[in-house]
Amino acid sequence: MSHELIYLTERISGQLIENSLLLPLTAKERTQLRGKRSTLDGVDVILNLPRGGGRLIPGEVLKSENSKVFVSIEAAQEDVIRVSSENRLKLLKAAYHLGNRHVEIELHDKELYLLKDVVMKKMLEKKGFSIESFKRPFSPEIGAYE
Repeated sequence: MSHELIYLTERISGQLIENSLLLPLTAKERTQLRGKRSTLDGVDVILNLPRGGGRLIPGEVLKSENSKVFVSIEAAQEDVIRVSSENRLKLLKAAYHLGNRHVEIELHDKELYLLKDVVMKKMLEKKGFSIESFKRPFSPEIGAYE
């Protein structure tokens, strides 16, 4: 049984398309604009997007080169660590130490998230931070040069 390859070549930001396929991608995968992926329904697609467009954003819709297939990007569930504190200075120190080690973080008012990493977890615990593990979408801060 042969399947025609579906090439996704164009981004359609902010449009909801009925019956679009769902494509869950990790934070890292959302930075890669080319390559083979598989939708939730098991349909293989080829990302072939123009370079320089920036990372894919959850909710963004991609369309095929023949405009017959539409795919909605969603953030995949990932294993993350949550560092939380009511003390903003303490949380800022955690962000400093992680940034000093070039670890991607997702920032919030009283918490931050990073991908699960045993070494970083131990380092943060040693510095007195309480850590919780979760499985949730991860959306790290975009780098200064992106």
